[in-house]
Amino acid sequence: MKSKFTFAGKSSSDFFLTIEYIPGYSTAERQIETYSVPGRSGNLIFDTGEYGNVIQPYDVWLKAPDMHTTHTTAREIANWLTGKPGYQRLEDTYDPDVYRMAYYAGPMEFDNFFFKRGRATLEFNCMPQRWLKSGEHPQAVENGQNLFNSYQPALPLIQITGSGVGTLLIGGYTVGISSIPVDGLTIDCDTQDAYTGQTNQNNLITVPQGFPRLERGDNVISFEGITSVTITPRWWCL
Repeated sequence: MKSKFTFAGKSSSDFFLTIEYIPGYSTAERQIETYSVPGRSGNLIFDTGEYGNVIQPYDVWLKAPDMHTTHTTAREIANWLTGKPGYQRLEDTYDPDVYRMAYYAGPMEFDNFFFKRGRATLEFNCMPQRWLKSGEHPQAVENGQNLFNSYQPALPLIQITGSGVGTLLIGGYTVGISSIPVDGLTIDCDTQDAYTGQTNQNNLITVPQGFPRLERGDNVISFEGITSVTITPRWWCL
């Protein structure tokens, strides 16, 4: 099978591209601010807890199809890579268990061989996370169950059913619910929103410690006044 990547729902093989060399593995840089204090050796640091974006390059080889040239095929590739605004899903055959969110800003330059072959390095600007595909699947959670996180602190998607008042505990985080809607309640800890369908329900919840995170290690889940809890953990690593 040829080495390839997919971006914005389309495969590099659709555009007659093959990854020529195995890409290196690089991680994002942790955002740490340093301060120099007169009369004191060594810098003081402030760790923001965040990471910056990282560049993911692919060295690719282009073989233009019949009735096409390097130029016409390269134009189609440029239209694909820049066709959708914002971050798009990026994955490749070398690391099939994860995906990244990336955008392509260009520029793009193909070396031209006999007007039918080309070589280029395509650089994608990626968010720092490598999202594990295993973290995309919703998990029904029993009362008292432990979710063990081997990776970075994750911001889960939580779906709740029940009636009346409810309380959800995730590790050291508490979510109080004043009234669980008949159609259930979804809590997105990434966007910090609670909703039912298209209706915002942030007024129904209290989060005194902030929206829950699945911290590294043990995360015991318990609840009262709630019929069922389903968690999409959104595991990620660097």
